[in-house]
Amino acid sequence: MDEWELIAKCQENEPEAFEQLVKPYLAMAYRTAYLIIHDKHLAQDAVQEGLIEAYQHIDRLDKKRGVAFRNWLYRIITFRALNLVRKQKPVVEYEEMIPEEALTPLDNVIQREEQRQIWQAIRSMKAEHRAVIILYYYEGFSVSEIAKITGSFEGTVKSRMHKARKLIAQQLDKGCISSDFLREGAMTHD
Repeated sequence: MDEWELIAKCQENEPEAFEQLVKPYLAMAYRTAYLIIHDKHLAQDAVQEGLIEAYQHIDRLDKKRGVAFRNWLYRIITFRALNLVRKQKPVVEYEEMIPEEALTPLDNVIQREEQRQIWQAIRSMKAEHRAVIILYYYEGFSVSEIAKITGSFEGTVKSRMHKARKLIAQQLDKGCISSDFLREGAMTHD
């Protein structure tokens, strides 16, 4: 059964179809919310609230408009996460999200330090800058998809990404680790 058939069944109030529809996106939705919020419980709340909202408003999806369910769901989850960030107190401690394997012990140390500094820079950003970086680099959305998800213009998304990259580069420069990979266009996939 394709996505639009599942959406049609959801619009006919079949909860099993909704479960089948969202299941492929749950892990990534949680990861996105967690990366924006930095709190496991609040990320779960954001996803849960987002799923409830998606279920209640599934009738708004229209095949003629061509909105992908994935983008629509991420828009809802991202807004829920950003709303919770605005209400949240300072962010929690850094938790490593780095794979264990490395080429050499020295490479491992350098990679971990660089990742820690990048993550600290991302955590210190305003929520709207953090969201575009997470959606782009961690979730693989294009600039145009992020614009739709966040309800912004593409130029605004690009501006926020540029500012976020500069903040990350400044953080890396403070730590004396190369920031070549963050130059404009070095990590683009549009």
